[in-house]
Amino acid sequence: MSLKLSPLQGQVLDVIKGSVTTVTLFLSFIFLPVLGMVPGVFAPAPAVFYCLKSGRRTGAGVVLVSSVLLLAVADPSALAIYLLQAGIFSLALPEFLLRLKGGARSVIYAVAVNLTVLLLAAAVYGYVTGADLHAKITKGVQTSITQTALLYEKAGIKGDELKALQDSMQQAGALIVTIYPAMVTVAYGVMACLNLLLLARIAARVRLPLYLGDFMKYRNPEPLVWVLILAGFGMLVPHNLVYLASLNLLIVLGALYSAQGFAVISHFFRRLQVPKLFRFVASLLLIFQPFMVLAVAALGVFDLWGDFRSPNKQQNL
Repeated sequence: MSLKLSPLQGQVLDVIKGSVTTVTLFLSFIFLPVLGMVPGVFAPAPAVFYCLKSGRRTGAGVVLVSSVLLLAVADPSALAIYLLQAGIFSLALPEFLLRLKGGARSVIYAVAVNLTVLLLAAAVYGYVTGADLHAKITKGVQTSITQTALLYEKAGIKGDELKALQDSMQQAGALIVTIYPAMVTVAYGVMACLNLLLLARIAARVRLPLYLGDFMKYRNPEPLVWVLILAGFGMLVPHNLVYLASLNLLIVLGALYSAQGFAVISHFFRRLQVPKLFRFVASLLLIFQPFMVLAVAALGVFDLWGDFRSPNKQQNL
């Protein structure tokens, strides 16, 4: 004989299940530095799901209880990382989904909220402690490079080969220090999209109403292309701050236009009934080949003028 739970009991049970799942996923990220990255990316998913399923209070309860559990089993820095990486996002994404903003807008708005909170937290931390956050990030990157070089040296790599690896790592480190604002922004966006894909699959199985819109119709606002052009010209300005701001902005806008390019490609995959295996292989190539990603971003930009998905264009193909 099954027991029938009251609505309040059901919400409490959802909070418990969501919190345990969240903490498990996030601790995997903390204690398994490489393998744990995959489950760690989906740490926001339980709170988002239960927020959509049982209401905003349930989602907030998952974040609150998860925070308490993390504070009990880990140090305060782990809690801060959780809140800035997953906690705020766990509350922002379902809020926009519940307001029927669709998948693309919900991701963009949630990332904007998360970045705003991150910037405010960084400003407060820098003001209270007097710490130079940029210097800390630079030092952290250099420490990682040194540790990686030691691992290669212990593995038996020496001489010119080791020096070549160290030089390449130094170049990569210098690039990371230059573009880490854009990297954080794009990483938030990728994490949001992955969580949304997972939630869409779960929602379909449990028949949970979830309005995402049609990704194949995704299109950036037309005026955004002028920001892209200004960012391109900004990189020619002989001023370091303007150059850095323009470079980071260009990377973020490139990611947005890559999304539009992917939407165009997905549209033609469906229209031409391309086999799923070929779609999967093509997706891997597009993701892991930088030049392919640039080509996809260019396709997204040219779609503003070519309008490749309009019915008239399709009839002429």
